[in-house]
Amino acid sequence: MKLNYSFSKREIALILVLVLVLIGLLYYRFVYLRIGDQEKQYDTTDLEAQVQLEQLQLIEWEKMQNEIDEIGKVSTSSLETYDNQKQEINLLNDIFEPVIRYNFSFEKPVAIGDTVRRNVKVSFTTIDYQSALDIITQLHDSRYRVLIHDINIAPGDLTADYLNALATEALTDAKAMTQLKKQVETLMAANLNIDEYVMKVYRGEPLTEAPETEPLIESEAYAEGMEGQEMPMETILEDGTVIAGGTAPVAAGGTVETLADGTIVAPRAPVAETQSETQTETEKPVQTLENSVVNVSMTMTFYETAYNAPSLDGLIIETPEAPQEQAG
Repeated sequence: MKLNYSFSKREIALILVLVLVLIGLLYYRFVYLRIGDQEKQYDTTDLEAQVQLEQLQLIEWEKMQNEIDEIGKVSTSSLETYDNQKQEINLLNDIFEPVIRYNFSFEKPVAIGDTVRRNVKVSFTTIDYQSALDIITQLHDSRYRVLIHDINIAPGDLTADYLNALATEALTDAKAMTQLKKQVETLMAANLNIDEYVMKVYRGEPLTEAPETEPLIESEAYAEGMEGQEMPMETILEDGTVIAGGTAPVAAGGTVETLADGTIVAPRAPVAETQSETQTETEKPVQTLENSVVNVSMTMTFYETAYNAPSLDGLIIETPEAPQEQAG
């Protein structure tokens, strides 16, 4: 059977519209939507936001880790049971072993309730400021509970007496020699005069003692070696009056002569030239924490507990003060 149906123009138009709609749907479904999905797939906005979030989380984690590490470094001192004085002395001796000199003064321990306080007055001298800080840091970070207060830090002594004593000590003590070298180099940098004895010890030269000589009286010191020469004379009368004038030969040895009438004749001593204050003054270096030894004084309070202590001998027990009630 043959179909000889012919489509009208209206039907052809409708068919073309349907075909176009079908093509549009197919394009939208398989082309447009797929391109959109690919654009979303390659969009880095979300990825960048996620990276920033993870970076913030990493920074926060590192900060927390650093805080944990710092907490791990904090001293975890222990509260020892009374009486722990012997162990505390051993600790102090170990910490203060490298200093130049030190001194401890322990006070009687005092207890209020179960808390025991033991004050220790400490003074010590170090070779420089940094060494003093290192000592204080070691005390602060020690294994025993301790409070450090009333700290006083001052530059040490740079006097000649100190240097001479330090030089003598340096002959047998390596630490004193180290300190002596530092002090001498400081003085040399300031172009100041240094005692010959100190310099010999500093340079490691052999020491020779100067022969001791008896001091001469003023007239003898002046007249010695002047025997027979005409010198100006002064006459001392019986009432103590001194008359200057005339010349006379100096007697052997430059001795004082007494005449038959009781007049005392002696060579006139030379008048010493007076030096100006600027000449006689010895320039002294300014003492600072950078160019001298460092003296430190402070108070340390060790804390212990009387709870379960085997003995409370030597302990001063104080009663805690009750809070006062206010009237009204």
